[in-house]
Amino acid sequence: MAKLYRNNQHWAEIAGIILLAALLRLPTLGTQSIAFDESFSLAVGSANWPLLFQAILSDGVHPPLFYVLHKGALALWGDSEFGQRFMTAVFSLLGLPLIYQLGKRLFNVYVGLLAMLLLALNPLHVWFAQEARMYSVLSALVMLSMLFFWEALRQNNPQTWLKLALINALIFWIHYFGLLVPIVQLVYIILTFNHHYRYLKPWALSQLGAGALLLPWLLATFLRPMQSFGIGFLVHPTLVDLPLTLWNLITGINDFDWLAVLTLLCFGIALGAALYSRPPLTRETIKRPYLLLFGWGFIPLLLVWVISQRRSFYADRYFSFCIPALLLLASYGTFRLVAPLQRKVLAAGLVWITVLGLIIIFQSTAYQKDDWRSAAAYVTRQEQLGDAVLLRSLHIKFAFDYYYRGQADTIPVTVNIEEFEIDPLVAGSKRVWLIFPYTRRPTHYPMQPLTDENVWALETSKLPFLRRWFSENESNIIDSQRFLGVQVWLIKLDS
Repeated sequence: MAKLYRNNQHWAEIAGIILLAALLRLPTLGTQSIAFDESFSLAVGSANWPLLFQAILSDGVHPPLFYVLHKGALALWGDSEFGQRFMTAVFSLLGLPLIYQLGKRLFNVYVGLLAMLLLALNPLHVWFAQEARMYSVLSALVMLSMLFFWEALRQNNPQTWLKLALINALIFWIHYFGLLVPIVQLVYIILTFNHHYRYLKPWALSQLGAGALLLPWLLATFLRPMQSFGIGFLVHPTLVDLPLTLWNLITGINDFDWLAVLTLLCFGIALGAALYSRPPLTRETIKRPYLLLFGWGFIPLLLVWVISQRRSFYADRYFSFCIPALLLLASYGTFRLVAPLQRKVLAAGLVWITVLGLIIIFQSTAYQKDDWRSAAAYVTRQEQLGDAVLLRSLHIKFAFDYYYRGQADTIPVTVNIEEFEIDPLVAGSKRVWLIFPYTRRPTHYPMQPLTDENVWALETSKLPFLRRWFSENESNIIDSQRFLGVQVWLIKLDS
């Protein structure tokens, strides 16, 4: 009876954490305006099947599975902000029992419960639950992959290796960063080779099978006419970016103040306790599961950082699937402390700091999505017959057009890297609306907030045609409005 009560108690805690997570994610799904990336998901997901695959190939950044799933989600729940984001919110919630199972199987039920609570409150995990992109899906699938991997190392039967192959194949089709997952698993097998050498062959065969399923798409990608990728805007990361990324993934607290010091102290103690082992590591004890978590949490980050010194692929959101590993490590380290009071204090500190980071995300407009809804509504209300609407680029056209209800054509100034002369675009117009997003450094988005810098400040070498035209007509500005992340000018043209 006591055992049954304990099990029921854990299920009550699990259900309570899931309910808390749902309350943090679902009620505000439609609150913020859709961002550019979400509008691209909508445009691709709303296209017919041939155009969907053509658009993804042309973009060259992601494999197609998320957009296929998103197309189905749009058919089920519609294209409202809530409908677009509901699928990713569901996957975010599915990740909670998965991290609990990981903590329970790798360590014990208490590690699983604490990690589950930390993930439910994690600011970036909440953020990605409310974004119509693939990051919540990727995170949940990676947790499932690690569960299957651990199960395969314990059971070593064809069924478990087949499950690992299938789930990793799905991961590869969701995001190319998913290709880092088998690297983590291989490193763990190598580090624990004396214990797991006989699993190397079945693991390798399972990964070859998973990778073979991606080959047709990779071949189509490499054979497309334009061999370029849409992430050339990413800057080369510096050494400072590594701790900033870890910081953002764990708590999302941006400012270095007393709260940041407490964050470093609490998570530093927890991760340090996870790394410290008694007895000392030997070939007999090195199979400990925290090695898998350290590899999962840090290898993708370090490997991409090195590669990005030549061509940058480095952005915090691409490492969102590492968040569960970091939280599991912190939870494991917490319960490695000897004194019960120390465990309680550290666990409370980790939860408290995570909650504060979440409050900052919800309360500060600096971390919210660009407000295309308000910008488009303002132009719709104020426009007159004969107006033209110029957009900074084709990329923002998706987001602006989603909310715009006016009569004018929305004309992009640039398409990919090509910029157009402005006068031919606005010929015959009496007034011109110029819509320009504020530039964010994408490396640590969304945890790197907007600044008050002039919208041209980070574009000094770009858009020579637009800059010259704007300078020539600056005296004719009759209205200027700034919305979150978006600047709107109304310029009257000389007759």
